[in-house]
Amino acid sequence: MLTGYFFSFILAAVMVAACARWPHTVGRLVVAAVFLIASIINLTLALVAPRLYVEGFGPMAVPLFQSFIEGPFAANPALFVLPIALGQLLCGLAVLFGRGRVARLGLVGCLVFLVAITGLGVGCAFPANLAMAIGPALLLGHRFAHGALYGLHRKHHAGAGLPAGR
Repeated sequence: MLTGYFFSFILAAVMVAACARWPHTVGRLVVAAVFLIASIINLTLALVAPRLYVEGFGPMAVPLFQSFIEGPFAANPALFVLPIALGQLLCGLAVLFGRGRVARLGLVGCLVFLVAITGLGVGCAFPANLAMAIGPALLLGHRFAHGALYGLHRKHHAGAGLPAGR
């Protein structure tokens, strides 16, 4: 349990630092990677071991979330987790490849998700999820004319103009 907590806070610190220092490249890559990996994990667990969500999150959630998890959610966890995994996938792809409004919509989705899971309590490594939410919030202050990979590509070519990520 403490290892997961420690990892969550390290990840939050890396995400915030990357989003603050390199918002157009590394920051977007970190946010996208977190959501894409979470999507794969949730998709896999929802299909292979859906009861883990009830047993893992239910006892640690705030009372309102706990009654939902142990009630309707427990009847068919995959029915609820699969759309969440799809949402995480879409947010991650929008942050990674999106430009303009699409990138911003993906960031808003990431931010809303990270704040919404607060009710899961220590099951979601609270308050690390709120620390992670600072990353997408920082990125919302930027305009994105290109996908996240564009800046990395420019960085490795001489005479590419502005430094990547700024």
